[in-house]
Amino acid sequence: MKPLPFSIGYYALLVLCTTSLLLCGQHVWASDVQGSRKSNAAEAASRSASSTSQTAPGAEGKTEKSGKYDVDRIGQRSIGRGVNLYSLQKERALGESMASAIDRGTRFVADPDINSYINRLGQKIARYSDAEVPFTIKVIDSPNLRVFALPGGFLYVDKGLIMEVDSEAELAGLMAHEIAHVAARHATRLATRRYAWNMLTVPLAYLSGPAAIGTKQIGPLTLKKFSRDAEIEADLLGIEYQYAAGYDPEAFVEALEKLHSKAKAAPTTARASLRDKIARALASYPPTEERIQKVQTAISTLLPNRNDYLFDTSEFQDVRAKLTWADRPILRRHRAGDDNPTNGPVLHRHPTQDSQQFRLAGSSPIVTKGRLSSVFSYLPALP
Repeated sequence: MKPLPFSIGYYALLVLCTTSLLLCGQHVWASDVQGSRKSNAAEAASRSASSTSQTAPGAEGKTEKSGKYDVDRIGQRSIGRGVNLYSLQKERALGESMASAIDRGTRFVADPDINSYINRLGQKIARYSDAEVPFTIKVIDSPNLRVFALPGGFLYVDKGLIMEVDSEAELAGLMAHEIAHVAARHATRLATRRYAWNMLTVPLAYLSGPAAIGTKQIGPLTLKKFSRDAEIEADLLGIEYQYAAGYDPEAFVEALEKLHSKAKAAPTTARASLRDKIARALASYPPTEERIQKVQTAISTLLPNRNDYLFDTSEFQDVRAKLTWADRPILRRHRAGDDNPTNGPVLHRHPTQDSQQFRLAGSSPIVTKGRLSSVFSYLPALP
């Protein structure tokens, strides 16, 4: 084996430095909150007179909020800051590359009215978010119940999800959650940590003992914790975006509960498309019960009370009804000469063997006498 050009001590130092890089994301996160709190305290006197006018219309009161989740400072909170190897331009380019790969093998809803409505809804929420990139929103012609976002502002909504939710506020909450992922730049920040951990794979191979075992476990645990924390952060930011756009944030809780019960009952499929794999890779959820509990606490503590919320619109119900009507099953009878029917299922009447068929006088039903009991296709009307 060729001797290493550096000593084991060098690799141990590299392990410590890179491990610090993995862990520093949490410290940056915490420092963002502390820095925002300090800035809020310094600006409290100057903002006290104007805070009421900044609050959303209809707000009756305001609870104490941390700087990071101050709903009055959306767009000014430095959301998404931290260790990141990707600039906003590189992040957008990464998202474009992933989006083009998905678009090549995906069938989209062609109805311009549906696309226009979903795009306007997503753009409305994005205007009330911390995102610094434009959004491209598309509706996938799929019965799946998903909405997912790629880095750089590429948002996809499955047709099945629009048909499943009961109100515009529920759909807005789910879309706001994904917009929050883009605003906080979770995908590229996680990729940065994974890259840093991959740098450790070579030097860790030359370490041994309990210290090496403990160090090898730090990276995966840190990445997992970051993913879970990012999901909670997207929940909390999402309900703020939803609230700022005028929607009832409780609708997001209802949508979470509904989709969670559906996911538990749905059968799993062995084969997955490219978009399924990407959507699954970008989703790392903590327990739904934990998410719901944190969201409900945030609604009562972070968001000012409001008399009126936008819950539903006739336009959403029209779009939902149009999708449901277009997705209805169509049954067609098989006619003579139709050797290769291709439009929908065909109903055939199968003849029964070793049976005697006869018609009742004055009626049309066919009665088949079986081996043990009589089976009626339907009963004739009695006079």
